[in-house]
Amino acid sequence: MNLPSMLRALATACALVSVPQSSAVAASAKSSETCHDLPVVILTAQSGAFPDPTCNQLRFPAEDCLKAAVVSRVHVVDHDDGSPNCLASPPTASYEAKTNYRGQTSLFFPKHQIGVKFHAPQSFVGLPEDKDFILNGPFLDCSLLRNHLAHWLFRGTGRYSARTKHVAMYFSTTPGSPPEYVGIYLLIEKVGYGPNRVGLATMNAQCRGDELSGGWAWHNDPASFGDFSPNVVIDQYQNEFGMGERPILAYPSGESTSQAMRDYFVDTSTGFLPQLYRFLWTNMTTPDGLETHLDLGSFADYILHTELSLNVDAYRRSTYFFKDRGQPINAGPVWDLNLAYGNGARRDFDDWIYPQYTYWKRLMCNYKLTSLVIQRWRHMRSDGQPWSDASILAFLDQSAQPIRQQLGKCSGDWRSNVAQCAAVDVETCSGSYESRVDDLKASVLKRARWMDAHITALYKKLDGRTCSFVGALPKYNCAANGDDDGCLREPEKYYNAVAFPAVRQPYKGPECGTQVDETTKNFPVAEANRPSIDYCWLSSGVKAIYPREKGVRDKSLTPFCGGYGDCAQGPGTKCQCKPGITLDPVSCERIDAEYTAVKRAKAMLQGFAEFDGANRATGSGLLPAVAGIAFIAVVLGATWKARQVTQRRRPELIVTHRPTVYGSIRMPRMV
Repeated sequence: MNLPSMLRALATACALVSVPQSSAVAASAKSSETCHDLPVVILTAQSGAFPDPTCNQLRFPAEDCLKAAVVSRVHVVDHDDGSPNCLASPPTASYEAKTNYRGQTSLFFPKHQIGVKFHAPQSFVGLPEDKDFILNGPFLDCSLLRNHLAHWLFRGTGRYSARTKHVAMYFSTTPGSPPEYVGIYLLIEKVGYGPNRVGLATMNAQCRGDELSGGWAWHNDPASFGDFSPNVVIDQYQNEFGMGERPILAYPSGESTSQAMRDYFVDTSTGFLPQLYRFLWTNMTTPDGLETHLDLGSFADYILHTELSLNVDAYRRSTYFFKDRGQPINAGPVWDLNLAYGNGARRDFDDWIYPQYTYWKRLMCNYKLTSLVIQRWRHMRSDGQPWSDASILAFLDQSAQPIRQQLGKCSGDWRSNVAQCAAVDVETCSGSYESRVDDLKASVLKRARWMDAHITALYKKLDGRTCSFVGALPKYNCAANGDDDGCLREPEKYYNAVAFPAVRQPYKGPECGTQVDETTKNFPVAEANRPSIDYCWLSSGVKAIYPREKGVRDKSLTPFCGGYGDCAQGPGTKCQCKPGITLDPVSCERIDAEYTAVKRAKAMLQGFAEFDGANRATGSGLLPAVAGIAFIAVVLGATWKARQVTQRRRPELIVTHRPTVYGSIRMPRMV
């Protein structure tokens, strides 16, 4: 955590104890312009202003200054009696939350994506209780329906996918400023693993032995600053089927993992990913063993959903997996499908996407998975099922109707951010809103009908081109007997011969530590079983996707170990720091004025947090706020003094300020 992070954390703490809990939105005259049929969400900054492109981006490795957290007040107006939801109406629900801008390229869109994190699980605009939600602002999706459709389609398989709801959004980016209308948003549940979402077994440092088999969750994406990425062994198997990349840990949090947990994940003798990749290399001629590694039903549903979507990032980015305790790996949930269903580079793509990726095409050389994919598609597309033409069209019409009603009150261009309008990209969203919905319908049905015509062609003769040129291969993907080619002539007989697995249900078993042996419960906990931060897992963010002009991009920075060190691959390794610069010997973080101030601040902030907790118990809020202000003054003073000293005695390898361009604003940065 760097200095701005520490100060924001403190500001958050102060705001939480000093901001009145019953503050109301400033009254304004009710009018048709500020009354909506959609639920209304009003987000007002409390602890400080939301950042803009002039924010001070610190020298990398550092968090993105545009994603700085702000404590906000969130009001909801959502009447269940059918009456209009007006900006000036008393809120039907109010919350305090930590909020921040989200995204990579979308970070610079006029319509921001906003993360909302509550202190405790809350029901939000009718969605089930949890802490994390996202106010997604569709900007390039002219229909405002693509993510909404994508999650509905995946839930149609009986599996979890984020619940979604359209809302009219008002936003105050600066404390004290009136909220302004910013368009139609889509409230989305953030991918989560608690009981109201994926429902994984709790994974923590109390887990031992077989309990370490789950729950785990990870995804494929470039590692951003602060992500935890398992230090897997990049061997021939990982290179071939894991794309030579390290996964990003989604659950549990990296800070909560112990050395024993981390070693279990990456050790080639216990880790489920190394074992899966070895199976795919060496056991393709014994195909029935694949279901001990993968939940084949979930992979069938995921492949079909991905192929139908024509998602630009299909199979390579925002690709999530999880593994529950004692169960095989599941694919999903799906995520980030605004550039899908005819919106993006694959708009007119008439082929299967999966053969572009070695891992996925290898999987489709397994007869059982291929049979399940064909069988499941036939079932999901049949009359009355969620993926039939009629069901898809009915869902889109039903979902578009409240948006149509609101846009009917729009007094300007429907694409603008004028009251009641959509606030989408004017350049790409040509025509009327109705034409954009019709285009979405046509794109989905066109792809679905192409898949109808080509689904049984997934049965095929196999070779290195279709399956990867490693290991022994069956001749066909028809049956357990790899020489059987009957599926090419009678596909229905073969795909109906494989039973579709039951859809996995949320974990209901015992949690770790509930059955501790009486003889050992009072023994000291071994160091390997204590939660700890592994700097070989903690990303410096240098591989994340950033606009070229943004921040400091020292080409010599390393992906992990604070940006100034490296680790051997596999379990139990430690950071080896680069010579020549003063670095922390454990994390390899660069020691300078900011680092020194942060180290002091951490101890003070911890003490303040404990003190604040005690005051909350007694109902006192003033003293923590005063203490917080004093703390800020102390840290700023210490930081200023340290930087003055640093400027007088600057180490030889510490480079100086020079101008850079962040967005369209010129500003100084350190490299």
